[in-house]
Amino acid sequence: MVTDSWGRTIEYVRISLTEACNFCCPYCRPEEITPESQHNLVNADEWMVILEAYHRLGVRALRLTGGEPLLYPQLEELLQRVAATGWFEDISMTTNGSLLAPKAKRLRQLGLSRVNISLDAVDETTFDTRTGRRGQMANVLAGIEAALQAGFVNVKINTVLMESLSDDSVRALLAYIDRWPVIWRFIEYMPFQGDTFKGPSFEEWRAQLERLTGGELREVRHVHGFGPASYYALPNGREVGFIFPMSHSYCDSCNRVRMTADGKLRLCLLRDDEADIARQVRQGLDSEALAMYIAEALQLRKEKHDGISMDTPQREMWRIGG
Repeated sequence: MVTDSWGRTIEYVRISLTEACNFCCPYCRPEEITPESQHNLVNADEWMVILEAYHRLGVRALRLTGGEPLLYPQLEELLQRVAATGWFEDISMTTNGSLLAPKAKRLRQLGLSRVNISLDAVDETTFDTRTGRRGQMANVLAGIEAALQAGFVNVKINTVLMESLSDDSVRALLAYIDRWPVIWRFIEYMPFQGDTFKGPSFEEWRAQLERLTGGELREVRHVHGFGPASYYALPNGREVGFIFPMSHSYCDSCNRVRMTADGKLRLCLLRDDEADIARQVRQGLDSEALAMYIAEALQLRKEKHDGISMDTPQREMWRIGG
């Protein structure tokens, strides 16, 4: 196992396969990504060297992200090759779900263990606003149904809380939580576009859920994957996850790093410290030497981010990975 200079064990790597996406969510980017976002991608051969290096360091879990990872031209090849190695005990993907329905079964067969699907609203008008697209909600719902039928270890739904929600909106979300056998997680809004923090905070969101469900949320110790979510049981027993990195930081237990689509190791989501891993591969480093390079870079990780008072990162969210 590899640790950083603060003693945190790194066991989880997220790799952004492409910056391209067919959605235009306002918390991620303000404009549609052009075809140039598919240029300068790390190819499957390069990813295999990089991922072998992480395996040598003891990393146990891999997540494929984007952009929209289903747009990565070598996705099936990469997934099949990685799964065949047995390097990682968990291989998962985060997707917006709109392209998933016809592909879910095949991805499961190729070795994908789990899938997270973004769903930021459950009424079509708000959904269109949140995604910058019209008429796509039906495709996402079909993607969720297909994922459930494909037999993934679990299916998670991610909802970003861009602002405080009305009680009626929360009730609509709670009705959907009861609809599917999924793990629903709520993610705190992060001001990547240079705007101010909008909330709700961890405490505000928990209080609203407790008021509307008529009972106290009980923290549970179940672990659903390798991510940072804290899980709570609603009064009816259904579990929901909270990921609130701004108002309820988990920096002291952060176990993951991110790779961008152009091959940079990003040491913290909310800081601009990076190491150019793809460049090392393209200059001929093998996985053993690359593992040493990554281990040294990890010692530059900071203790924590600056929270709500943080400066806007220079690299936009869509250029980091979901």
